[in-house]
Amino acid sequence: MPDVQGHRTPRRFATSEGPYPGTDMTRLMENGCFPRMRIKESKRDVIGLWGLAPAPDDWPRYRTVYCLAVPLDGRKMTRRVVR
Repeated sequence: MPDVQGHRTPRRFATSEGPYPGTDMTRLMENGCFPRMRIKESKRDVIGLWGLAPAPDDWPRYRTVYCLAVPLDGRKMTRRVVR
């Protein structure tokens, strides 16, 4: 899903079926987003990863987590940060 500058964020993945994961949602986001984003080694100290997950009220109709790479200093990203 390229944006206007050719970057490939956000990435997304579907969580597993079953009951809402509750406190495990953070672990699911980390385990799902970190490998999918593939942040360049040289950028790992300046880029943070965030996951937008479905709310308990939206479960199980919506199970997709959206992964976002954001600069930790709040500045606009202008170059590619993923491999």
